[in-house]
Amino acid sequence: MLFQKKEVPDMEVETEEASADSGARYIVLPVILQFVLGALVFVHSRSAAMTYLYAMVPMLFLTAALGTYAYNRSSDMKLFAALTCLASIGVALQITIEHVYVPVGAPYSALKYAISLSVAVAFVAFYELFRIILNKSFTIWLMFLVTAAVYILLLVNGIDANGNGTTAWFSIGPLTLQLTDFVKVAAVMFYSALFSSQSRHNDKTVLLISTGFFFLNLIGSVLIHELGSFFILYGLHLSVLFIFMPHSSLKRTYLLTVFITTILLLAGAYALYKILLPYAEAGTLNSFTALIWPIVKKVYLRFSITANLVNDPFGAGYQLLQGKRALWMSGLFGNTVNFNQIPVPDSDMAFISLVNSFGLPAGFLTVFLFLRILLSGGELSISLLPKSRQDAVVVYGVTVMLFAQAMFVILGSCNVIPLAGLPIPFLSRGFTYQTIVFCFSGLLLHLSEKDPDEEEGGTLYE
Repeated sequence: MLFQKKEVPDMEVETEEASADSGARYIVLPVILQFVLGALVFVHSRSAAMTYLYAMVPMLFLTAALGTYAYNRSSDMKLFAALTCLASIGVALQITIEHVYVPVGAPYSALKYAISLSVAVAFVAFYELFRIILNKSFTIWLMFLVTAAVYILLLVNGIDANGNGTTAWFSIGPLTLQLTDFVKVAAVMFYSALFSSQSRHNDKTVLLISTGFFFLNLIGSVLIHELGSFFILYGLHLSVLFIFMPHSSLKRTYLLTVFITTILLLAGAYALYKILLPYAEAGTLNSFTALIWPIVKKVYLRFSITANLVNDPFGAGYQLLQGKRALWMSGLFGNTVNFNQIPVPDSDMAFISLVNSFGLPAGFLTVFLFLRILLSGGELSISLLPKSRQDAVVVYGVTVMLFAQAMFVILGSCNVIPLAGLPIPFLSRGFTYQTIVFCFSGLLLHLSEKDPDEEEGGTLYE
């Protein structure tokens, strides 16, 4: 039966069984939330509520079925609740956006959600094969080649799907894929292979190889004008080295050098913008300055608009100004004046759309759920470290990819930091990234499963 724990013979400690059984409530919580979301959707649009009702039936079944499976495998049920709640919020939000706002992407499709979930199931099922591949020394260089191939393909045949000058998409017939999302997967595999327990790299070699991969992503991102994804990879690079490399003066010097260089480069971009602006307006840029001008201009506009929205209220600052208006009108239960003029409500500004639709509590709940993923992922990575450095790095990398991108975009859309123009995990529309998010989520749950053969009641997640 659903929610029922399978009996395991020779349970060692009665209190341990009681503790495990208490996790059943984490299956009920997302189910309750799905009904609450249905009521909130109904308030905005009856047609949207009908669409949500059709989606809610399979959601309820999947939540119960997957929850029971995870429960019987002794997975981290708090993590399960956070993931399923976020997925439910994302579905309710996208259905609401489809009927209330003006989406700019492809129409909402339950079929795409089903395909994404199916791919995630297959990905988790084949993870044992991936684990074998990650232990091979050639995997490091394979990820180098895969990443380079993606950037070359985008440079030659990439398309600008949103009109912002970023050629991060590749078209295959009617299907458009954001290939930079695959670079993030390759990055997780790269660092996992680099720090694998079977690897024999000293600190200098690790820094040399990882720096080469870092510069490959920097150069590729600059060439296709996609700095948003690079900032996520930048954070992953520094944090993985900080956590998984042994403490040493070499590591401290390296991390400090990268940080100072980053500050100098940002300051240099600001100075270059001021220097090159007259030449750009006059149309007298040479071949080199014409190459770097779009990047310099993009960096300058991102930071300057964040600092002062009224500098360009109908241009670069329009999106953030509309988002700010939407936040002001939201209140506890969403806006009451039918304000629906949020630019890119289904992707970049999905968090603003969420708060504007369902109220500030929905926004705070979403941030809390992402924090729960961060805590669960961090604890799981620590518990896996003595057993498998490879799995520990994978879990950490996946957690960073989900949490960092979510916070990066949420804070950007609220104009706390420069807006990156990336999708928010679970909330934003986008088939490619949605599939990767589900794959990452399934992998976290899979690796949180307790090992019944652990001695003395030990687990992979405690």
